[in-house]
Amino acid sequence: MKIDKVEQILGMEIFKTYAKKVLGDNPAFELVMQAITERMADDQLREQRNNSTEETNNVNINSKDSIKANWNFRPLTNGDISIKSQSSNEKSSNKIRIENAINKSSNKFGVDSRLVRAIIKQESDFNPYVVSSAGAMGLMQLMPENCKEDGVNDPFNIEENIEGGTKQLKTLLKMYNGNYEMALMGYNAGQGTVARRGVKSIDDLYKMPRETQDYVRKVMGYYNSL
Repeated sequence: MKIDKVEQILGMEIFKTYAKKVLGDNPAFELVMQAITERMADDQLREQRNNSTEETNNVNINSKDSIKANWNFRPLTNGDISIKSQSSNEKSSNKIRIENAINKSSNKFGVDSRLVRAIIKQESDFNPYVVSSAGAMGLMQLMPENCKEDGVNDPFNIEENIEGGTKQLKTLLKMYNGNYEMALMGYNAGQGTVARRGVKSIDDLYKMPRETQDYVRKVMGYYNSL
């Protein structure tokens, strides 16, 4: 999910607080912050170079058939880092916790557990400690402002993160009358982007940014394979 520059700065300040809880005040924390800061700078430079090109490409797309090519199931992790390594024992333990949390939150909010699982696969590949260059955190890549809205105190906590992300997903599903693809567009790009681009159904997916087009295809691909 994308955020404005001011929100990004504020989000990074909030992220520092969360990261210190996990890493403590040690050299590892400074290395993580340096890596994220460098990636944010790279992302901003790339955005400046590609922004006009992306908008032009989106305007020139006049057929939904153009989104069918290049199906790829690799998670979008190029700009992500993990702020903490996991031992094999921790991975096994976390796998059980993740499954239990998915089932609990899905039942609580009345959301398809397969859809939650597919989102987690795409967002973090089941790594609770992933942070994106934009500051999105944890299994379902929650932004700092989302954490505040949903009462998530620790986005790196498996249960809290999944509950917060599933709550967001429920809101989007309700907004889009239960349509999975529309909800996924909103989860990835924000409801404002969906509205501004005049997207009313999956047939309008081609109007969304390329990243969102890929995101929806991949999540639904994971979903259908479960």
